[in-house]
Amino acid sequence: MTGTRGAALWIVGAVGYLSLEAFAAAGNPHYSYAGNYISDLGAVGPRTGVMHAAFFLHGIFFLLGAVFVVGVPGDRRARLFLGLAAVNAAGNVVVGIVPAGGVHVIGAAMAIVGGNAAILAGAPLVGYGDKCRHTWYGPVSNLIAAVGLSSLLMLLVDSAVADIQLLPDGVWERGSVYSITCWQLLTAVCLLADRDVAR
Repeated sequence: MTGTRGAALWIVGAVGYLSLEAFAAAGNPHYSYAGNYISDLGAVGPRTGVMHAAFFLHGIFFLLGAVFVVGVPGDRRARLFLGLAAVNAAGNVVVGIVPAGGVHVIGAAMAIVGGNAAILAGAPLVGYGDKCRHTWYGPVSNLIAAVGLSSLLMLLVDSAVADIQLLPDGVWERGSVYSITCWQLLTAVCLLADRDVAR
């Protein structure tokens, strides 16, 4: 039952975040998903409050979902997973409260690194026992985290070296953030599907 609740929270958090982001972007006709940073929606435009709410929703529901999926952390890996989910949540809250500047950048780093690292720590927990018993789940989860962290690395390289821009910054940033929402949805569907099979 707790896994089902966690899966539901992850679905609501991921879909809610993407929907609120799309609504905020729709209010700014000059906004580009490829060319602009996600945080631009929380700094400039008529729907900045919507984007702030999206950050809060994403972070808090990611952490709450992790708590329900793992339950009481009985080992070091579970505590690590929940700790990284908490870092992601705290980072999202900071990003939602502080729309720009150095503190905002720190919050964004916490959310992105914490979230993608949580995938690496959480996938073995979810794929153990009667949860997500599929041979593909672990490798796919690792691939998603690798895409997220690689996208963050490329974003940093593109920002630091003006002569290098393989893709616009908005693409790299979204790769590093959407990897987290993608894993949330994948894992939630996996948990719910296995629950139905077990009945």
